[in-house]
Amino acid sequence: SINTMKAAIQLQVLAVLLGVLDWVTPFSISPLSHIPIKGHHQRIALNAATTNELDNNDYESSESSNEGIKIKIKKELLELATMTNRGFTASRENKEKARELCQSLKSMNPTMEPLYPYYTEKEKSDNYNTNKNNNKNNNNNDDELPSLAGKWTLVYTDAPDITTLDNGGPLPAAKLGRIGQECDPPLVKNVIEWVKPDWASRLPFLPGAGVGDDNARVLQKVCTEASASPSDPLRANLKVVGLDLVGSSGGISTSTSESTSTSTITNISNVLGGGPAKFFEDNPLELRGPLKTPFGSFEVLYLDEDMRIIKTYQGYLAVNQRQLPGEE
Repeated sequence: SINTMKAAIQLQVLAVLLGVLDWVTPFSISPLSHIPIKGHHQRIALNAATTNELDNNDYESSESSNEGIKIKIKKELLELATMTNRGFTASRENKEKARELCQSLKSMNPTMEPLYPYYTEKEKSDNYNTNKNNNKNNNNNDDELPSLAGKWTLVYTDAPDITTLDNGGPLPAAKLGRIGQECDPPLVKNVIEWVKPDWASRLPFLPGAGVGDDNARVLQKVCTEASASPSDPLRANLKVVGLDLVGSSGGISTSTSESTSTSTITNISNVLGGGPAKFFEDNPLELRGPLKTPFGSFEVLYLDEDMRIIKTYQGYLAVNQRQLPGEE
């Protein structure tokens, strides 16, 4: 009958509607549906995963590229330092180029708090977490962070008070050797090494006094006390606290089994042959005054595991390499 046909059609329409709702409802109200993600939704998920992977690859590629640029700049700076004899013979163009290279490295400085060892104990404690986050990547440990502490050798400077040290005339009393710093918080010691001049090696010293004396040296250390603060983490303020003079005769020794007269002759020979090096080896000098006089400041422009660049309060640059054990 007609009524029967109408009822059958209504049932078919209802079945179709129920089937459609069964597919629509999971997307609109049930995130845990058994219905698979198809079409546009699947593409969105795939695109998100692909985008994250590309972002990671781009980051790693960028990091690798920056590291390569940094290595190239450091190499160029060291070559310039060697060519200009630590900056002593640098021309105006050389100095401008050195400043450009230092400025480039400053923009890539990996160490945000290079003076952390010179904070007060309270500042270290209060600032520990910030320091840890600023100075390390996820794969590094605190012990591996670059530190200003240690011994450094000067490889380049444009400071005139340093570059004029080698002008000793035709017969200087001593020859300029290594220049550097010893950073042992709270102290920073500016070290200048004086060695036996070339002309002195040809002089006929007294018998027995010349054994190893070509390696004799005197270390002059201007001792300063440094302080820094998390509020200005790249700047160290200095105060002079004293002067050290330490000698190394390079092998000259005095025998204790000799007679008095022979011992006296030997001692004279040691003084004449070893000179100041032997004297300060036997009698190291450590002068400390009652007052600590302000001695300016310096800013750390760049610090990594093996190179340090600072700018003095007068605006001069100093590029140092870390001194490894046994290189002194």
